Amino acid sequence: MSITKVWIEEGCIVCNACEAECPDVFHVTADSCHIKSDARVDGQEDENRSSKSALQTPLQSSLESSIIAAAVACPVNVIQYEQVVSEVPVEAPRVDVVVQVAAPAVAPTVAPTEPESTSTAIDTPLPQTNASVATKPRITEVWIDEGCIVCNACEAECPEVFHVTADSCHIKAEVRLDGKENENRIEKSKIKELLGESLIEKIISAAAGCPVDVIKYGVLGDAPKIEKKIDAAHGHSPEPSQSFVWNIAAAPNRTVVMPKTVPLPSLKIYLADQENQKIADEAKWQKQLADYETNKAKALAEGKEAPKAPVRPAAKKDENDVVAPTPILADAPELIYLQQKLGSKVEEIFQQSGELVCQVNPDFILEALALCKEDPALKFEMLADETATHYPAADAFKFSIVYHLTSLSRQRRLRLRILVPEGYDVTSAVAVYPGANWLEREIFDMFGIRFKDHPDLTRILCPEDWEGFPLRKEYPTLGLGQREIDFREDRSGVLMRLSLEKAGNLSINLKKPEAN
Repeated sequence: MSITKVWIEEGCIVCNACEAECPDVFHVTADSCHIKSDARVDGQEDENRSSKSALQTPLQSSLESSIIAAAVACPVNVIQYEQVVSEVPVEAPRVDVVVQVAAPAVAPTVAPTEPESTSTAIDTPLPQTNASVATKPRITEVWIDEGCIVCNACEAECPEVFHVTADSCHIKAEVRLDGKENENRIEKSKIKELLGESLIEKIISAAAGCPVDVIKYGVLGDAPKIEKKIDAAHGHSPEPSQSFVWNIAAAPNRTVVMPKTVPLPSLKIYLADQENQKIADEAKWQKQLADYETNKAKALAEGKEAPKAPVRPAAKKDENDVVAPTPILADAPELIYLQQKLGSKVEEIFQQSGELVCQVNPDFILEALALCKEDPALKFEMLADETATHYPAADAFKFSIVYHLTSLSRQRRLRLRILVPEGYDVTSAVAVYPGANWLEREIFDMFGIRFKDHPDLTRILCPEDWEGFPLRKEYPTLGLGQREIDFREDRSGVLMRLSLEKAGNLSINLKKPEAN
């Protein structure tokens, strides 16, 4: 096969990708891309859009792969060419079949293959026909270049060949002649002929739908064309070309790793951890003593010298170490007063790094807030903030809600805290602190925690039809997850739009919200 003509359609964004791939043919100017004069028969240099001048004969075969690679790399699909299948029949004169191809819609780069898979001569004794093909076109080998983003698009399109792992995409062992499973990047192992014929369209379609163009293959014969829908207004695909559904479970590197500990600041938890560490250290020391006694008795029985007695290591102390602030017993008058007033409704009081923390039973949070605001001894007039934290590894609770109170007259601060399980409806603080309105709406929006008796518990940051709660630990951090963006109509804008459209968004918020 060889390429006879190359031209540039309207819409070039002057990205320089084609000249970087094939500098012998393409020359990028300030406002377009030209086909070089020394590569053309007519000796002119322009887009070759109207004249369709042929390439110099020696370049038609030698630069075929480079021209196809440049056309595939074009982000706006403006490089077009004509490809010739040269045919040499046994008992008939040579016949050339000319096929016009829109390269980026066909496939990614056609890889260099062995001589038998790139033959340009097809023997067929049919002298009266315009064109004929002796064998069916097929894919000879498939491999994955570096840069796979594990998007699962290829496996969704052609699961017979592609297998997406946690960090890359593999060519399955059962389709390869060498029986291995990896990216096939180094081996370039051939795939079985029958599979290469039957799966040619699916492999090319998977390659064309790859968001980062890392699927490469070799083809024998005339590959089928995979048409793409083009948005005439912007010159790009309006929707992802494949109809698959992005699945988090199918892309293991995109699954969320949930925390296995509960780093909740608490005096009770801190004291329990210290006690457990003390017990573990004592058990380790007792084992060392037992091992010493055993080894000592064995040495005496064998007439050997007794081992040295173990020495309990002293605690290391480094004055340069950064010591994290630990919870301490409460001695602040505000905390002691709250415990006296609320009694058993207070679950815990402690201080840490100068912060006063009072944890109360969630059923009595409104009573505690009213006491803090109205009691003259406390007089916390201002709700400075109300926040929440997700603790999926905890058993008795799943969320903590913290009320940051400030006394402007006394210049003191206090943190009220409640721990609530999943599905618990917290009494709204709006009745005591009206400023809690938007704060609780944000907690509902980000965590899904509901507040009863709230005047307008609706989302405040995300649209009403948003799926999931972004500040929960199980919420994915990859994907689009963003509103419509107005992109510039230059190279960077076009590339950004294309990459976002092809990247998918992990099965959440597939419908992009639109402003009314």
